[in-house]
Amino acid sequence: MIYNPISGDGGFRNELDLVIKIFQESGYIVELLRTGDKLLERRFIKESITPIDKTIIVVAGGDGTVSQVINIMVNNNIKAPLGIIPMGTANDLGSYLGMSRNIEECCNIIMDNYQIKMDVGKINDGYFVSVASGGLVATVPQATDVKLKNTLGKLAYYLKGLEEIPTFRPISISLESVDYNFKGDLTFFLVLNGKYAGGFKKIAPKASIRDGKFDVILFKNYNLPVLAKLFVKLLRGEHINDPEVIFFQTDKLIIKPYLSKNPIMTDIDGEAGPPLPLYIENNPKVLSIIVNDERKELL
Repeated sequence: MIYNPISGDGGFRNELDLVIKIFQESGYIVELLRTGDKLLERRFIKESITPIDKTIIVVAGGDGTVSQVINIMVNNNIKAPLGIIPMGTANDLGSYLGMSRNIEECCNIIMDNYQIKMDVGKINDGYFVSVASGGLVATVPQATDVKLKNTLGKLAYYLKGLEEIPTFRPISISLESVDYNFKGDLTFFLVLNGKYAGGFKKIAPKASIRDGKFDVILFKNYNLPVLAKLFVKLLRGEHINDPEVIFFQTDKLIIKPYLSKNPIMTDIDGEAGPPLPLYIENNPKVLSIIVNDERKELL
């Protein structure tokens, strides 16, 4: 089990004994690894060499911690199933999989060990599981105060997003794929592997983590009144059919700067990503993930 001691409000440290108790009563020996250790990857791999039919990897943390662990697993071909204890602010993947925010319920779901195979996105030299973005929404997670996130949770992202709108300037990109091409100015773009991103649960209603495709959403208009209305539609999940929104599905795409001298920064699974260009490709069903059995038909 890998845990991030500072995810969310840092409260997981107070739950460690309960978690270990539940796992031990189910017959498991629990090996603990704490993020922040420079030798995390080496130690993680060493502890993961047990036969995969007898091993479960558990990660307790937010989206960034989950993404860090999945990167290690995919890079090192670790095939053991992964269970998520969501402890961060947004917890997009954990929420999508139906993993409870109640620690005891979540541990019991992991011990039920119902697995599916999920897609993972390759992006330049790394991997992502939920979303890669650029433009307005890419600046919000990094610009949101940690104390505000811990106090208000996902609402902090919404408030920060509204705050950023009046001063935002559009980004100019070139996007190439076999399914759609685009050149010009955008408010922001999203490349989604699952339905959730940044705490928004209705942002990609057609997405699936096991269809071999990304859902790509481009917001074109950066006129302030229109953008404010679009933001409200985004919260309600009513944006896909808006004329100011481009939506398509694809399994591979390239996003580069276009007519832009300044670096265009990105956000990958809630953490600062590399500047453009991005080379993105879907790796279908490469990760075994534990899900809430009651949600399996929705994934």
